[in-house]
Amino acid sequence: MSWSSRLAAAAAAALLAAAWPASAKPERVVSLNLCADQLLVLLLPRERIAALSPLADDPTLSAVADRARGIPRVRPAAEAVLPLAPDLAVAGPWGGAGAAGALARRGVPVLRLGLAESFDAIEEQLLRVGEAVGEIDKALAIAGEMRDALAAIGQREGERPRALVWQARGFAPGRGTLADAVLAAAGFANAAPYAGYGFVPLERLLADPPDLLVTAPPGGPASLSTAVTHHPALAAAGIPRAAVDPALLACGSPYAARAAFLLSLHR
Repeated sequence: MSWSSRLAAAAAAALLAAAWPASAKPERVVSLNLCADQLLVLLLPRERIAALSPLADDPTLSAVADRARGIPRVRPAAEAVLPLAPDLAVAGPWGGAGAAGALARRGVPVLRLGLAESFDAIEEQLLRVGEAVGEIDKALAIAGEMRDALAAIGQREGERPRALVWQARGFAPGRGTLADAVLAAAGFANAAPYAGYGFVPLERLLADPPDLLVTAPPGGPASLSTAVTHHPALAAAGIPRAAVDPALLACGSPYAARAAFLLSLHR
């Protein structure tokens, strides 16, 4: 992490400290969202986490599934959360919005997080949570490690190879998404022909194949939704493939830097 980056992060932390009321560190923090789970597990000791979301230990979605095992779960509903006597609830942009509002009306401090679809946004969100839970130094350290990991990947000169993150049912994140930021950090151009989120049918993919197709590792639960990613026509077309754990791309967290590193090995 460069000196300019450190200064910028420190300034951001100071602004956050001024915006967040000074108080003792919260000791019973509840997560209402999969992405909040990841940040809290990174920043807090287990004894300060009162509960995580029901998806926290799902290895297909959560990058902290192993570390989250044994920590209590709670439904994102006020009637389930209030008996835990939380002194902070962390909510995401989807799911738990009603619970977050109800908890706030009952005097529980609530930190609401938005989508983090760039590495700058991930760092900003990490610092927000770090400040809210009284662990800003740890958040700054993790942000520095993420920046260093991305800088170590390096970039090649010239035209970037095209890569497509292709998921169940042909779902493919386009420009301006977290997957797009990961591909750029890894040295690829996003082959999805649109901004935001959409689908690339198998026929369209075969008509204009990317230089690299990014899919989930083999061996997951079989389903009709994922069958398209194993279609024989893909093997016949000879499109190079990279397997990346979908949990690394599910949330805007420092784990996204791990996905970028793994993809950079396929340039």
